[in-house]
Amino acid sequence: CGQSMLDFTCGIGVTNTGHCHPRVVEAAQAQCGKLIHGQVNIGWHEPMLELIDELAPAMPHASLDSFFFTTTGAEAVENAVKLAKH
Repeated sequence: CGQSMLDFTCGIGVTNTGHCHPRVVEAAQAQCGKLIHGQVNIGWHEPMLELIDELAPAMPHASLDSFFFTTTGAEAVENAVKLAKH
């Protein structure tokens, strides 16, 4: 009723950038030209392989040479427990 409000909340997969912000549109167009949806548990894609190449040298021991990507924190924890039991 006559007051201006700012909405500082976001939904899943969105952020508050305004409607069709030019920099967001440009970034989205560039990304869609490379990879739209890179689900990690059904196949490999180039950005993931590039990330592995960057992460591998940062591992504290040479035996830590495998990576397991997940899509959620819950999935990561669940699988870490399974691996620890193994």
